[in-house]
Amino acid sequence: MITRRTILAASALAAPAIVSRAALGQTLRKVKLGTAFTTTTNAMFLMPEMLKADGIDAEIVSFPSLVQRMQAVATGAVDVGNGGLSATMQLATKGFPMAVLADGCDGGWMMLARKGIESFKDLAGKKIGVQNGSIGLVSLNWKLRTEGLAGKVELLFLDNQDQPTPLARGDIDAICCFEPYCTFAELNGFGHKLWVPYDTPMGKTNLGFVASVPMIKKDPGLIRTLVTAHVKATNVMKDNPKIAIETTIKQFNMSQEVAEASVKNLFYSADTGPGFQSGLKSLASMMIEDKMLDREPDWAEFINTSFL
Repeated sequence: MITRRTILAASALAAPAIVSRAALGQTLRKVKLGTAFTTTTNAMFLMPEMLKADGIDAEIVSFPSLVQRMQAVATGAVDVGNGGLSATMQLATKGFPMAVLADGCDGGWMMLARKGIESFKDLAGKKIGVQNGSIGLVSLNWKLRTEGLAGKVELLFLDNQDQPTPLARGDIDAICCFEPYCTFAELNGFGHKLWVPYDTPMGKTNLGFVASVPMIKKDPGLIRTLVTAHVKATNVMKDNPKIAIETTIKQFNMSQEVAEASVKNLFYSADTGPGFQSGLKSLASMMIEDKMLDREPDWAEFINTSFL
């Protein structure tokens, strides 16, 4: 059930230079796009304007929780979503068929610690904030095991936007957080960079453009249109860092300094080839080791590149 949502205005960036169906007096089809309070999903803010030419009135719905977001996709509350791939896998293996249609953005998170904590060994007995069910949690668990700290720290589950303040107050000792909030915390002196977590088996694997299998079967034409717009929007972000910076400032109310720095930790990509798929499979193995996943998803169904 969606307990909170924010309807975000469609960005005027990257507007197509053609006459839209709306201008011709035709009724636009309403579609809902699910996204998150992180800048890894910035490309979706470009999609509504792009989709008008296809007769689509796209409404962006943002969720603070990645589990809420994927539940909304699975149940049809939104038509497609920028998916946290760990949460997408969990649903796909629990009776809610889901498919990853394209890569969305790699990387986008880091770990910060308060002054005096200079290595992972210093975290023993300390409190760490991380988003429950996230790829950040999966990577953190891997690192804690690698450093011999499994079971020796206290994990506090907080959504990303809620992590900088308790770090600043000293309520927690470290955070494993997504952009732009990790860079916001770092530049404000709440903590220093302890670990950039891309050395795990899954690398920078993070975000996918996802839909439920029933939705794909119901309206493949719509899905193809949405995937095409997603790829175009992602490539705009990748090729034009200035647009990514402007979107971060506008949609997340961040300063120019934070926006410019945080964009450097985002790797926009729609490449859904062998490298991306290998990262997904490594993520599944890591989640099974964490007991966050009972089994691997049906890969033939879960990775659907037929719309690219």
